[in-house]
Amino acid sequence: MSIIKGQATFEFTIPCLKKIEGKRFYSPIFSTADNMFWQLEYQPNDPEDSHCCLVFLTAIPNPEEAISTQFWSDRANVEASLFMKTSSYNKSYIMTTDDYSIRGKSWGKSFEKMKNYAPVTIGVTFVNSDLELKGYNSVLTTRPETKDITEAWSRQLDVPENSDVLFNVKDGVVYASKSILSERSEYFSGFFKGRWAEISKHNVELGSTDTTIEHIIIDVPDISKVVFLEMLRYIYTDEVRFNLVPSVEIFRVADKYLLTKLRQKARVEIFKRLTNKNAMSVLFNEAWKWNDLKDDIINFIVDNFQEMKDTPEYKKLAAEYKGHPAGIEIFQEILDRLLDKQILK
Repeated sequence: MSIIKGQATFEFTIPCLKKIEGKRFYSPIFSTADNMFWQLEYQPNDPEDSHCCLVFLTAIPNPEEAISTQFWSDRANVEASLFMKTSSYNKSYIMTTDDYSIRGKSWGKSFEKMKNYAPVTIGVTFVNSDLELKGYNSVLTTRPETKDITEAWSRQLDVPENSDVLFNVKDGVVYASKSILSERSEYFSGFFKGRWAEISKHNVELGSTDTTIEHIIIDVPDISKVVFLEMLRYIYTDEVRFNLVPSVEIFRVADKYLLTKLRQKARVEIFKRLTNKNAMSVLFNEAWKWNDLKDDIINFIVDNFQEMKDTPEYKKLAAEYKGHPAGIEIFQEILDRLLDKQILK
């Protein structure tokens, strides 16, 4: 491996556009520095201008960025120029990289749509980068980069014949393996090493067979089956599906079971989904119970206060906050941070 300091250009050619009309294309992931990854995306149609297409420069978060609610400051030191070209067309735009974050991982530019279906080259030139010359695959794909999922482990979850633990949750039962839980969770490892033998047990009959399996029974009356299953799925596979379960629910259960990484993932997901309309309700309904989550949302409110203060959601809570157990304290924090922001300006 060698490293070049200075300018680095990555470019990828999309074949005859007529054959693949309407499809999105993604470049392979490439790196401009240690632990700094990117990907280009070509969209054939700009929804705001039918005569244009779009090219995006997407930041692929490294492990530290993936769990941060702040701007990714390391990327701010990199200057980038996004371009598209053919034999008769060449256009480029300077990109700013100082506002990449978990809420904004992809920024793009609009380019003129080619009418002759000739091959098109998209690319990006970085300045002030430390390019690690490891080689890369230049083949384009119509699918974005995906993560490997441990399907074999996932299939073992909630299967009575593959389990020896039964959780009685709020609205059903969930089956799991004591050995997997102990191996992959400090909480459950300590739990089962403790006085678990005193937990009641029962036998589960397996369908048409005469086999029965003894299960440890654990009561979890305050968590729904879908939320508890998703937490266990994370323990089994390191994957979580926020599209199926509210991120606040995942945050709560991860906090309870001391799953630090899952808790941080959920915290980031909550932050990503904040809007001017929902931030106040998320803060007052749930986030005020945890200092770090509360701070994230108060910072969001302060940063967007001029737009948020006129929303019906903000006005409603501003009128009713004194009835909330922490309402006075929360509004005082918001006021203090707004004053601090004005002073800094």
